[in-house]
Amino acid sequence: MKHLFEAWNEVEPRIRQARLLFLLLDYDGTLTPIVARPEQAACPPGVKSLLEKLRDSPRALVAIISGRALEDLKEKVGVSGITYVGNHGLEMENPAGVTRKTLSPPRQDELRQIRESLEARLKPIRGIHFEDKGPILTVHYRNAPRESSFQVEEAVKDVLEGYPDRWQFSTGKKIFEIRPRMEFDKGKTLNELLRRFPRTKLLPFYLGDDESDEDAFRAIQDRGIPVLVGAGTVPSAASYFLRDPSEVLEFLRRCEEILRN
Repeated sequence: MKHLFEAWNEVEPRIRQARLLFLLLDYDGTLTPIVARPEQAACPPGVKSLLEKLRDSPRALVAIISGRALEDLKEKVGVSGITYVGNHGLEMENPAGVTRKTLSPPRQDELRQIRESLEARLKPIRGIHFEDKGPILTVHYRNAPRESSFQVEEAVKDVLEGYPDRWQFSTGKKIFEIRPRMEFDKGKTLNELLRRFPRTKLLPFYLGDDESDEDAFRAIQDRGIPVLVGAGTVPSAASYFLRDPSEVLEFLRRCEEILRN
């Protein structure tokens, strides 16, 4: 995997030649650093300003694709007129409208029961935080003792054994996500977004930092540029890497300058 800026001489010409640049961006860990609690992850002013400039360019499209709930994501980013995808694709809003996949009342009851069971199991562990995102429940353990991660995982597995055909879990950076068993992920969402555009007219980038972004990296490989935000030494389907959100900011600045000139 190459550092994106060290390989800029091979990437920049593709940006300049593209008729339309589509920037598909994760939020936490990509546009903003990972923080102790998810509600503290504010969008940096410099990032917001560049997203607004890119939105206004006739040669760019912008989408934020996140595991956050849609309304939370929109509030955090605060840029109108772009595409927002929440809950890994279960929710989407763009200038054309809003689409949501919701849980039936019985499934909502099941998720409530799962949360209550996990809260009881994990109550002795300090630093556990539950985030209710509608159809998805996230268990954060970043602030819990390091040695408790195995205990958290075992509790999640044990509770979900009671719902083998209806609920599943996925992992991320110090989180476990309880998800309904249905076909959705960031890769499928990315394909849905790109399906509307002819391949010859579009250069898509996808930037993300977590395990859930690997689906999107694989989906974009044959027609765009996948970029991992993080250490370039970890196994990934991305072709390039940027070290941290400050380098993502520089990447957005370079893109905006190219499109403006």
